[in-house]
Amino acid sequence: MPNDLLTPHDRPVPASYRVAAITASLVVFVCFATAAWYPWFVEQMSWSVGPSDVVAGFLVLILVVLMPSAPWLAFRWPAFAIAVACLPLVPTVLSPWTAPLHFGVLATLGAVALTTSWRRPRIAVGAIALAMLVVLVWVVTGGDMEAPFGSHIDLEYGGGPLSVAIAYGIGFGLLLAFVLWFRSTAMREEHRVRLVAHESAVSEQGAVVAERARLARDLHDVVAHHVSLIAVRAETAPYTEPDLEPAGRRVLAEVAAEARLALDELRGVLGILGRAGDAERAPQPTLADVAALVERTRRSGQEVRLAGDVQAPVGAAAGYAAYRVVQEALTNARKHAPAAPVEVTVSTTPRLLEVAVANPVATPPTDLGGGRGLAGMRERVEALGGRLRVQAAGERFVVEATIPTGGPDVG
Repeated sequence: MPNDLLTPHDRPVPASYRVAAITASLVVFVCFATAAWYPWFVEQMSWSVGPSDVVAGFLVLILVVLMPSAPWLAFRWPAFAIAVACLPLVPTVLSPWTAPLHFGVLATLGAVALTTSWRRPRIAVGAIALAMLVVLVWVVTGGDMEAPFGSHIDLEYGGGPLSVAIAYGIGFGLLLAFVLWFRSTAMREEHRVRLVAHESAVSEQGAVVAERARLARDLHDVVAHHVSLIAVRAETAPYTEPDLEPAGRRVLAEVAAEARLALDELRGVLGILGRAGDAERAPQPTLADVAALVERTRRSGQEVRLAGDVQAPVGAAAGYAAYRVVQEALTNARKHAPAAPVEVTVSTTPRLLEVAVANPVATPPTDLGGGRGLAGMRERVEALGGRLRVQAAGERFVVEATIPTGGPDVG
């Protein structure tokens, strides 16, 4: 028998087992509702409580309410469900001649075995073994068995104890085979459903990857083409325009350098987006590259002061996010306050990386939520569990980002 067929688990109950539990509960209900089972204590209680029919009816009511719940209890508490199924055995053990064995006990144990088998198959096998043990004790000790619809089973008229034991043994063997087959079928169906869900998720992921590849191609075909033209024009301008002043040549050289750097970063982004081919995948910027970013901004004519340790050990994702925040903030400062000095501050703790970019502005902006750049910064920071604050503090425009470092000390 395959090992996984008897392996316990705690997965949700499938619909097929719920249908089986409903059917089993109905069978148990019929067994206890239609059997004429009057244990010895019914007559004793009738002396003090009331007529025996009333006491017996009350007992049947308890059984038809309690016993059909056993298959449902077995889903979570199989041992308790088996104990419930064996409750009618108590008066039988105390006085087997005045409280005969109830067929409902065997039916309930079989029902519990069926529903228990989904999560605890070994306990299900034990429930069937217990039912067979009850039959063997009954056969050995003799006596009648109360059955549904007011009937009873007499060993003397059932072909003899041996024939009855063989018949019940075959019946419980078939039940065990059915229980294991039923569980195997349910497990295969659950596995099939998981495979379908996985295939659907893979298909959706494939669509996302295909869309990223399309975006990467569009970026390369449009942005890289024009940035390359800018770099080429800036590099060849000193040769095509011999009358350029030295200052103009220097500016054009810086433009060409920035364009080449933009191309390198674009190739890195294309690599993340999944662009196929042999496109170069340069390492992504880190916190240490903030110093070079600040230096390039200075060469463009902006006054920038850098404070803090950019060599602090932080996670790659946190360093990349901080680099992009500083890059976008410096771009905004160069665009809206080109002559104003900019302060870049970096501070780190074992858990957090904080970067702040501040610059004075003549007219503080009123709309601090617009723009793709600010939205992109916020999404990048919040994706790492951080926080971005953009505010106009008096006559200063401040961008502050607090980012988890992503190191081993992060809690």
